[in-house]
Amino acid sequence: MTLLSSFFAKPAFVIEPIDAERAEDCERLHGASFAFGWSKIDFESYLTDPHVIADGAVAEGRKGELGGFVLSRLTPPDAEILTFAVDPARRGAGLGRRILEKHLENLERGGARLVFLEVADDNEAALKLYAREGFKEIGRRENYYRRADGERRAAINLRLEM
Repeated sequence: MTLLSSFFAKPAFVIEPIDAERAEDCERLHGASFAFGWSKIDFESYLTDPHVIADGAVAEGRKGELGGFVLSRLTPPDAEILTFAVDPARRGAGLGRRILEKHLENLERGGARLVFLEVADDNEAALKLYAREGFKEIGRRENYYRRADGERRAAINLRLEM
């Protein structure tokens, strides 16, 4: 590999636990993924909560860029995925699937037998990913999510039996 090609090479990501030092990175990715992103303070609170499990895709190398993350509250035997975001520039390449698979392993290791989450009914990529992992629809909340333009979308309630 030449110096020039190594400069432009896509980073390899390692899925690992993240903590409050990543709050600013989480805020940035969340804001790029949702109409109403959470603040750095919100993430610091979640990332220091002993009941929250957080995993992120961290780029190998000096910068350690965060390519995506997922946070769940674990209260065995249940867990709830609180939020999940992947850098828009990194979507469609399987990074989200890798993050979710590792995260579900960690939840199961922590005692989770049921995992719950909500996702907007128009988030087709997320719905496909969750279905591929075995999540099943168990309910729906109409007009739950508000978009930046004021549009309202239903939340689909999903559950995974581990």
